[in-house]
Amino acid sequence: MPFIYTASSTESTLQTANVAIEVSPASGVLSATSLLPGDSVSAVINVSNTGDVDEYYFVSADWKASPGTTTSHAALLAANLNVSVSASPGGDIYTGSLSGLIDKPESPGQQLTLATGNQDVTFTFTLPSDVGNIVEGVDITLDFVFVATS
Repeated sequence: MPFIYTASSTESTLQTANVAIEVSPASGVLSATSLLPGDSVSAVINVSNTGDVDEYYFVSADWKASPGTTTSHAALLAANLNVSVSASPGGDIYTGSLSGLIDKPESPGQQLTLATGNQDVTFTFTLPSDVGNIVEGVDITLDFVFVATS
């Protein structure tokens, strides 16, 4: 029988990354009343990379009918309300209808590096000047949703 020698490499570790973001302010960034065709309103949300790796994030708008507004009328407003979203630094994220603001920008998302640290994301909503009376008196509430990935 031959002799056998065994050697070991011990105490190896593997650690996963921490992907995290914070937004500020966390609520109440937009309150627009009495919008008329052609009017615009803007809000700014600061997004910070609080993780320990470079990240990408996606933006969505979760909208719904306010009390007194039907779901179908809210959907008409969301389809007709234009929104432009841009990051500074970083550039354009999305331009289109509110109803289309889901997981933007396209993959891999908006880059947010550790070196940059944070970005101001500006949302500009415009009610088109040629919108009809169908959205008159329609109210919606919305949440801005940010999802980070690495």
